[in-house]
Amino acid sequence: MADSSNSPRKVEPRRWSALTMAGAAFGIAIAGQTQAAGPGGFDMQGTEKLWLAQSESGEAGEGGEGGEAGHAEDIDAAVEFLTDLGLIEGHLRAGIALYQAGLADQAITHMKHPQSEIYTELEVHLDQFGAPGFADELIALASAVEGGATVGDAETAFAAVLTKIEEARDHAHAGEAGEAASILGLVRVAAEEYHIGIVDGAVSNLHEYQDAWGFVQVARSVAEHMAGEDDAAEKAFGEKTLAALSELDIALPGVSPEGKPLGDAGMLLGAAAKIELAAYALK
Repeated sequence: MADSSNSPRKVEPRRWSALTMAGAAFGIAIAGQTQAAGPGGFDMQGTEKLWLAQSESGEAGEGGEGGEAGHAEDIDAAVEFLTDLGLIEGHLRAGIALYQAGLADQAITHMKHPQSEIYTELEVHLDQFGAPGFADELIALASAVEGGATVGDAETAFAAVLTKIEEARDHAHAGEAGEAASILGLVRVAAEEYHIGIVDGAVSNLHEYQDAWGFVQVARSVAEHMAGEDDAAEKAFGEKTLAALSELDIALPGVSPEGKPLGDAGMLLGAAAKIELAAYALK
């Protein structure tokens, strides 16, 4: 691992919330500062439900009734489930890209990280939604990379995990708004990782930067799927999200950013704000 002085930090899958415009302005203003509300330099936690809660309940402020409150809890759980799946996939996307680039030592940390820290929490949701687990596939992929398997064999193991992740996603039944919320969550977590990984335009923690890159790749993949749907609102959201994410190409030039111009976390927070605005049209 290139940045051995900084061990991988555990990602908290639920440390995200919908981003208000005021929050976006605040986040962008402080993204480049080192004064911190927490270990990452700025605090992106919150409890807002915003457009997700409104689109599910019909009207804001009515979630206190028993049926609607229970439904909101179901939606929240589905979004957490999708976000957890996205975090695991993001780590693995970074790992396989590094392995393909011949950077096996860096790849190994991304392959082992999901199994040891995220999958345990995910198992609760797998049981809740009746989704099949994929611990064996995760272990097989990590073992392939750690054991120096051919790139082709590693890619086959990676594809097997992706198949299981897609099966699990199908069990979430989160709806378009829930899928959009998971995209937003991934981009916000990516912003937090980027803030740690890149300081003053230079790599401070390579692993955290690579996490951010992987999470945005997953967000892009889900958005591409939504942009290909027939439903006009879903298609429009997917296209707007892809446009917002395309603006991050400068900040995230690849899984190995050395020697390339970089950005700051404010760029990712700005993309999150655009994604949230686009999601208001979803029901």
